[in-house]
Amino acid sequence: MKIIPVYALSGFLGSGKTTLLTGMLNYLKQQGKRPAVIMNEIGDVNIDRLLVDHDVPMTEMLNGCICCTIREDLGATLLNMYHQFQPDIIIIESTGIANPLELIEGITNVSLKVDIELKLVTTVVSAPHFLALTHERRKTRRLMEEQIRCADLLLLNKTDQLTDEHNQEVKNQLMQLNPHANIIETLRCDIDMDVLFTSIHREGELRGQNEQYPSIEKASEHTHHHTHNHVMTYTHRFDEAVDRQYFKKLFSEIPSEVYRAKGVIKFIEDHESYLFQYAYREIEFVKINPQQSVEPVAVFIGDHFDKIQVKRAIQELTVNI
Repeated sequence: MKIIPVYALSGFLGSGKTTLLTGMLNYLKQQGKRPAVIMNEIGDVNIDRLLVDHDVPMTEMLNGCICCTIREDLGATLLNMYHQFQPDIIIIESTGIANPLELIEGITNVSLKVDIELKLVTTVVSAPHFLALTHERRKTRRLMEEQIRCADLLLLNKTDQLTDEHNQEVKNQLMQLNPHANIIETLRCDIDMDVLFTSIHREGELRGQNEQYPSIEKASEHTHHHTHNHVMTYTHRFDEAVDRQYFKKLFSEIPSEVYRAKGVIKFIEDHESYLFQYAYREIEFVKINPQQSVEPVAVFIGDHFDKIQVKRAIQELTVNI
C-alpha cells in the first residue's frame, strides 16, 4: 500500500495561504497527480472553496479551529479521505488562527492507523503585518510566533511592500524564532513548486524529537486552546447587488479591529459576482469565472470588534445605492 504524503499550510489570516494552495494544486495536476484538500475555516462559510477546481476532492471543516473545537473531527476527516479517495497527496489548509502544533499531532496520530505521512509544515508570513506587530505582545503576535516555530518551511510573503532593510529585519526575527526552518521570500506566494514538493521534507524520525526541534517543545508549554479566544467573526448575507465604490468605502468605516474580511459580492455595475479579499487595509477583487450561482456573502474577522457597527455600516451602504 502506498504512503500518502500530507502537506500542512499554516499562517495568520490574510497572509496568502489560499494563494499558495491554488498554486500547489495547479502544479500537482500538471504533474498528473490527484490531490485532495481539507480546508478549515473559523466562520460558517468557506469562501475559498470557489478557488478549488470541482474535480479536486475537498472536505470543509467550518465553525471552528482544527487545533481545538473540531480537532477530533480532523482525524475522522483524514481517515475518510484516505479510504474514500486514495489521493496521491493531501493538503490541509488550517484557519489563520490555528496553532499548527496540535495539527501536527493530529496528523501523526492518524498516521499510526493508516498509511499517511506528514511531509511538510509550511507557514506563510505576511512581511508587513509581522513587522507592524514587532513591538507588540498582543495575542495576535504570540499566535503568529507559534505558527512560525512549528514550521519546516517559512514563506516570507508580500516582501514588495517593505524596504530591503525592513525585510531583512523581519527575516532576522524569523531566524531567531525558528533557526531550523528554511526561509524563502515570495510575492503572492510564487515559489518553485519543485523545491516545495521534492527538496524540503520533514523527516519522520525527527518529528517529536525536541532536541532537533526545540521550538516545538517551547511552543508546547503554552496553552494553545486559548491563543485565539479574542478572535470573533460576523457573517453578512446580501439580498441585492451593491455599488462598487460604496463597497470599497465600507472598509474605511468598519472598526479597525476588523483585520480580515472575504466573501462574494455582486456589483450593480455589471451584475457579475466577484470574490473579494480584504487584509491589512487593502482590498482586491477577482471576477468569478465561470460565473456561478453563489450567494453574496461577506465574512468579517477581527479582535472583539463591534458587530453592530459593522452591520450598520453595511445597511448604510445599501441605503446609499
